[in-house]
Amino acid sequence: MGNDQTILIIDDVDENIDILKRQLNAEGYHVISANEAPKGLHILKNQHIDLLLLDINMPVLDGITLLGNIREDSSLSHVAVIMVTANDDVKTALQCLKKGACGYITKPYSMKQIKQQIKICVNH
Repeated sequence: MGNDQTILIIDDVDENIDILKRQLNAEGYHVISANEAPKGLHILKNQHIDLLLLDINMPVLDGITLLGNIREDSSLSHVAVIMVTANDDVKTALQCLKKGACGYITKPYSMKQIKQQIKICVNH
């Protein structure tokens, strides 16, 4: 497939990062990762990122708070954010969408779901 889009994955579980990274690299994406929100925010501010796959439940700074911080920073307004979480709760999903996420995927997910959400979000 191949493209020049860069995806950042922020998840505190290394195994989740490894699985997504492998699958997205195979799809031709350039993938960067961080295992905690502050590191991810640093990457966002210092590298061009097209799309962020963001876990919600993380120590130090949770994904919903980080999403709010990203949306408050005008230099990051171009970054599409998809929340990827084990939290299958409509209220949480709505909260994320209201804060500016363009997608919400619950674990366990299929690669087909991820690819569909990426397509929708990067072409918004």
